[in-house]
Amino acid sequence: MDEDYSNAPTPSRRVSTTLLDIHPTELDLLYNSQQQQQPPSQPQFLQQQQQPSVDKDALHAFLASDDQDSLMKDTRMSAKLNDLLDGAEKRRYSIIASSESHPDIRKVKDIKDRYTFYDTATGSVKNNSLRELLAMKANPAQCVSDALASSPCWWIDIMSPTDHEMRVLSKIFRLHPLTTEDIQAQEAREKCEIFQHYMFISFQSFNHDYSSQDYLEAANFYIVVFKDGVLTFHFQPLPHPHNVRKRIHQLRDFITMTPEWINYALIDNITDSFAPLIQHSELEVDSIDDLVLVLNGSEQTDMLRRIGSCRKTVMQLMRLLAPKADVVRSLMKRYEDRTKEMDYLTRRRLQQTPIPQGTAPPPSSSATATSIAASSDSVSSIEKNNTVNNIHHEIVLFLGDIQDHIQTMLQNVNHYDLVLGRAHRNYLGQISIELSQAGNSTNEVINRLTFLATLVVPLNLVAGLFGMNVHVPGQDNPDLAWFFWIVLGMAAYVAFMLAFGKRFNLL
Repeated sequence: MDEDYSNAPTPSRRVSTTLLDIHPTELDLLYNSQQQQQPPSQPQFLQQQQQPSVDKDALHAFLASDDQDSLMKDTRMSAKLNDLLDGAEKRRYSIIASSESHPDIRKVKDIKDRYTFYDTATGSVKNNSLRELLAMKANPAQCVSDALASSPCWWIDIMSPTDHEMRVLSKIFRLHPLTTEDIQAQEAREKCEIFQHYMFISFQSFNHDYSSQDYLEAANFYIVVFKDGVLTFHFQPLPHPHNVRKRIHQLRDFITMTPEWINYALIDNITDSFAPLIQHSELEVDSIDDLVLVLNGSEQTDMLRRIGSCRKTVMQLMRLLAPKADVVRSLMKRYEDRTKEMDYLTRRRLQQTPIPQGTAPPPSSSATATSIAASSDSVSSIEKNNTVNNIHHEIVLFLGDIQDHIQTMLQNVNHYDLVLGRAHRNYLGQISIELSQAGNSTNEVINRLTFLATLVVPLNLVAGLFGMNVHVPGQDNPDLAWFFWIVLGMAAYVAFMLAFGKRFNLL
């Protein structure tokens, strides 16, 4: 593995922050001291920008090698970081969602657009093999491998690369080992990292398959932005690359496609994909909030399930949207810092090679030609820097719009969570009230039964006394007068107790 990355560049993160945090006077002194120590040359920042994104030697060596296709040579797919820590026997592969030790090669080869090369001049070129894609004809004049070196803006979308293919891509595009490791391990943390000649952005989408058990689960999407191209990686089918290519095709007469614009369009499409979910959640939340206090009886049995399901969706949206604002803010900061760097380097170049005005021309014609060439180079460099600055300014505006959308969606989702929490409490409160009402009704019935039992107990006592083997009043009389008087007394007692119960609400 070490020799695979022997030619990889060392990351130069936060370069712009280091320069901009220094006072301008100190920065001038530092720059002048460096210029005195070394011969005049192009600034290091510009030298890094002029480095080629594609290593042609590694590209030609890969195409000229007689190795078997990577799909048949190395079937180990990139696994999630947790599965890597658990061991190789438990690795799950995103391409087939299986617990087997190796993926199904036939299923992998059935995905015809596993590799997609796109250029505005040639359109889309798709294949399921990296080698075959690079050997395919992008246009009648050149193949994809040649178009990578000559195209001003190219884009390769890659789904579920194997470990061998990641090593090849790292050599061809000079990816840093940290970038390769994050992609292979499917690093879930969303971030923006600055390397020597590219930017690495990790941005999460979600599973769009509504019938899948993993619906709304996070799906990692990685973007590598070069000065003349873009690489994107994902490990399950996502609609964003196709949507962006369709958008570019529709707007090709109105925009100039650049790697920065592709990066913006991908982030914008991922962000916009959350809008239908939020709209659906809003309708569900409003419905729950309106019905939670209206439904009663058997109609409430499904309400708790609806509240729990909707709240689960809202929490998942909050988890997916929360880190995105920081990533977009980092990108905006990077473009703003790069614009300031280029403005500063342009001013330094103008100070080093001023255009003579009102002075006599040098006596030597060669010196005059050299001065004119230097002046023209400076003018062309300034124009190029101004063009790049304008592009960065536009991208910053677009990213600001995305940041506004993210903040708005986060505020809406937080509001939905508060409404669902209130609805949940209202539902539980209503259930508690109904239970209390049912308990009160039960208590009233028990009170009535207790009063009636109290009313009957004396009667039972009298009847029981007369039923014993004792002397009963009037037993010596041949008529039933005593009996009727006793029954009448008991009836009067019952009437009196019933009136008493009604008077004091005991019945």
